[in-house]
Amino acid sequence: MDKNQIIYKLVGNLLDIQTDGEHITVAELKTIDKNELKETIDVNTALVSPSLINKIKSSHVNPYVNLPGAYYREDYEYKPLFSLYLSKSSGLNKVEPLVVSWCSGNHTTFMIDQGFLSAFKLSPRLLVDEILWDDLKEPEYDVVKIKPLSEYEFIVHSEAYVKVKKDYLKTYLEFRKKVAVQVFTIKKDIEIDEEISRLLKNKQYFIEEFKQFEIRISKFEHKENIVRIEINGFKVLLENSVQNEKEETVTGHCWRGIDGLVTEWRARHEIPFEHVYVSDKILAVYEADEDYEVHPLSGSVSYRNQWAVTHCDRVGKNAIKINIKKLYEGNRYTVIDFWNKFSIHPSEIIEGENIVEKAERLTRKFFLFGRIFTGLFNHLFELNYSAKDLIGLDEEHIEYTGWSEFPEFNAIAQHVDLKSFSKEQFISRCKKLYILVGENLQEKPLRKIVNMLEFPVSITKEFRSIKLLELIIAYLKISDESGLQPVDNKETLVERVLEIKKFNALVELSAMNSIRQLDAHKTNDSKTRLHKALTDLGIQPNAISNNYVDATWKVYDSIDEMFENLNMFLSSVYDLR
Repeated sequence: MDKNQIIYKLVGNLLDIQTDGEHITVAELKTIDKNELKETIDVNTALVSPSLINKIKSSHVNPYVNLPGAYYREDYEYKPLFSLYLSKSSGLNKVEPLVVSWCSGNHTTFMIDQGFLSAFKLSPRLLVDEILWDDLKEPEYDVVKIKPLSEYEFIVHSEAYVKVKKDYLKTYLEFRKKVAVQVFTIKKDIEIDEEISRLLKNKQYFIEEFKQFEIRISKFEHKENIVRIEINGFKVLLENSVQNEKEETVTGHCWRGIDGLVTEWRARHEIPFEHVYVSDKILAVYEADEDYEVHPLSGSVSYRNQWAVTHCDRVGKNAIKINIKKLYEGNRYTVIDFWNKFSIHPSEIIEGENIVEKAERLTRKFFLFGRIFTGLFNHLFELNYSAKDLIGLDEEHIEYTGWSEFPEFNAIAQHVDLKSFSKEQFISRCKKLYILVGENLQEKPLRKIVNMLEFPVSITKEFRSIKLLELIIAYLKISDESGLQPVDNKETLVERVLEIKKFNALVELSAMNSIRQLDAHKTNDSKTRLHKALTDLGIQPNAISNNYVDATWKVYDSIDEMFENLNMFLSSVYDLR
């Protein structure tokens, strides 16, 4: 093995571009232990004019960031200027670093240059020992990762680093018309072997300079078998792609149903009253991320105060209609690009009621049930209950703040894929629907009414909301059918109710409760319980073939019909009083 082969073996892959997934490490300081021998890595990145790269001298480069000191005197004038030294050549003796750093005692602090952060308007997110910077406009997370603090303790530096997403660094270089050049100093101790001895030739040190690196090997006076290797060098991380590539221009979007490409100018000036249609599958993407605000009634989506797709309407079972002028007027092309991927032709719209319309209709009947029920018993027993006391929801507040702020409704109004809705998704949706109309039923007012009707506490003490409500509905039905007054004939009516072996006024609600429990309580009879619950909801189990979308539709309709029947009955009872 000749001299150059030995040297390149020692250098290893230092000149290769090291990436961490999407990220490039642009600055780093750390000491690692290799077989009880220390290796310290010190890296930074300089922004260099392309014409100066050939003038960089590897023996001169230094990742240490120079900065002016602060002197406290009357004529003090501090002008902060961070720089890296790459060569004596003009333009390279004070090069702009991508990462600034400073030392205080045994602490070294890294921070990416504020110009980079402000160029993309990045926002910080603090972890225990790391700072993440996010581009909330897109949104794009973890654009920059910084572990800012390295602590030195006797030849050992704890790890600090700055990592940047490659695409963002590439864009920044285009803005700045610069090239990213990584400069590094690697210091490591290794044992003297035959190859090292050949380089030293019985001398105390060895120095050799190449185009991209310089290597120095020095013996220790107090360590016979160990040498210190120091490698100083540089490598081009990314070049300014503008010089080599033609700038990509956006020519427009192809929307199904509209002839020709649509640009911002055409959308705003030639076809401002046209509409485009997208599949409501797009909502599932945003519903999965709580950073987005989805307005299920209209199909509009907003992201913090960064952007919003508005002026939308839900159409048919599967589509969202959008005013094309408003879409292009207030949104970035990246947002429009994404919505364009879900474009559908008007002929692809499936007629019928979508999941949101079903959810809203059902919810409004639940609200009405709360008003009628409490109105009836307020009248019978001179109570002062509001609908909120019974159903746990403040309809007036919800209408005032908007249904987009109504989490229980948003959960049952989420997108349902018409082509594929699994049994697990079906059970999950039943759980969400039960939370709205089952768990919100308040036990306390129902128990008070049951006690006022003089049902034995020994029987009712174990009952929860649904069972208590079933007793009350059965009581009212027997009163209505028999002509017995509900206030004057409590004993007789209670006796007749307790003779009933099975109540059926809330069978759909009980069935949905059984379905939502299947996920948490899987037993050998789970299939039998599911089939019984489906049958109680008016669904034929054998008609389901892996796609539960029709079953989901039927559950909504069944619960809706249950409350409609309850409301009609309670209204008729109230009118007779």
